[in-house]
Amino acid sequence: MLMRLSTLGLLALANASPDAKRSNYDMFMTGQYTVANCGGNTSLVVHLLDRLYTTLLPVIEDAKSTNTSPAYAAFFKDPSSAPFVSALLTNVTSGVALTPPAPYSLNGAPTLLCVTEPGQFMYKLDGQKDAYAECLANPTATSNYVGFLPPKQYIILCPSFFTSAIVSVPPPNTCLTVNTYINRFHGDGQSFWLYKMWIVLEMITHYYLFASTGLLTITNTNDANKCFRLAAEQSRLNANNYVYYAASVYGSCTDFPAPPTSGRELLEIDIEDPSDNGPDDAGPAAVTFIATDLEIGVEDTTGTP
Repeated sequence: MLMRLSTLGLLALANASPDAKRSNYDMFMTGQYTVANCGGNTSLVVHLLDRLYTTLLPVIEDAKSTNTSPAYAAFFKDPSSAPFVSALLTNVTSGVALTPPAPYSLNGAPTLLCVTEPGQFMYKLDGQKDAYAECLANPTATSNYVGFLPPKQYIILCPSFFTSAIVSVPPPNTCLTVNTYINRFHGDGQSFWLYKMWIVLEMITHYYLFASTGLLTITNTNDANKCFRLAAEQSRLNANNYVYYAASVYGSCTDFPAPPTSGRELLEIDIEDPSDNGPDDAGPAAVTFIATDLEIGVEDTTGTP
């Protein structure tokens, strides 16, 4: 059953132990989700989760329909994938917990954790990493979901998520357009990443794909034209396909490239063309963001939550 995302209250977390020296992050629960360490930006994150809930309801109904939309056909192709797609998006609206309770995730559901200074979220991935430093190292980075084994529930929101000019919620009728001459979307879909709501959906979808399948080889494709070209099995394991699908239903979009079954292939074009961001992968990309030990706001710890 779908659960409406609603504010439940502000929680304070005491120090876990005398020797752990954990930061006292502000924590706010909205439905099953936890918003942690976001301070004055907490209300914005809650607002985005609320809007995402209402936005996904018609998308879920579309996936459940026996007559799915052109958007579904474009980004998932095979009707047999519909139960998987609708179940995953239902999990997003409900905030289903697929991981055990942990620091800053009291019920095991996803936590949206803002990093505001060094040392708040440390993990081992080809050496020790600091999520805050990783955010600052890439000016375009607004968020991150680090894949852990076993999976963990932390979605990192970088300072630039709040300081950049990215709009919170897209206006109605926001759609990709198609260059019919070359049978491709104009650009690579980057216009959808100008909205915080779709960024949050991508990050949460990463969590549910990783935590529900346990697969180490899932598709990781961003370009809208490449997402359109993915086979059905790859499509349902690619987080960005869910974003393009949801955004297309939200925008009541009807303009998509013609499928190969129509006799029109998507034209392969040079990497320098702004309509593409590189060659297509022949198969699913191996997930390389598998991290191990995790430290959250600690100075002296064994490295486990």
